[in-house]
Amino acid sequence: MRFWIIRDERQIPVELEERPEGYTAVLDGVTYEVGCARILDGLYSLLMEGESYEVAVHSHEPGSYDVHMYDGVRHVDLLSPLDLVLRSQHGGPGARGGSVRAPMPGKVVKVLVEEGQSVLKGQGLVVVEAMKMQNELQATADAVVQHVRVREGDSVESGAELVTFGGAQEGE
Repeated sequence: MRFWIIRDERQIPVELEERPEGYTAVLDGVTYEVGCARILDGLYSLLMEGESYEVAVHSHEPGSYDVHMYDGVRHVDLLSPLDLVLRSQHGGPGARGGSVRAPMPGKVVKVLVEEGQSVLKGQGLVVVEAMKMQNELQATADAVVQHVRVREGDSVESGAELVTFGGAQEGE
């Protein structure tokens, strides 16, 4: 299967071949053997190059994922070649409003923005503690915060909408 990973506006080609114990992944021209076991819905144990990782994956819309690893959260889009062409014709994630959602159940530790505030891509919005780790959820595009739907101390369920935002000010 051929896909494109979109991360930080970078397009990375990826080819995946499923194996009984995981995947062979060719990522940006480099081949990796990845062992993969599903622990729970959205929680996986990966074995790659002799290192073990626990990874939580949450999708709030088709092809769009928040990947939580030991060192933080990464937002990625996984697109087929056709989806990549269609997206380029209709604008990327900065071309429309969106939201940041809780990747898993947790507790809001800190709210870093307020309604009406302009944010830059990569800027922290909310810090959520889940699985004894604090994760700073970040803006995926330059935008204006429309609604902050949580307060510090709130418990949130997986997929709960935390912050909604509009398009970048330049395009408004």
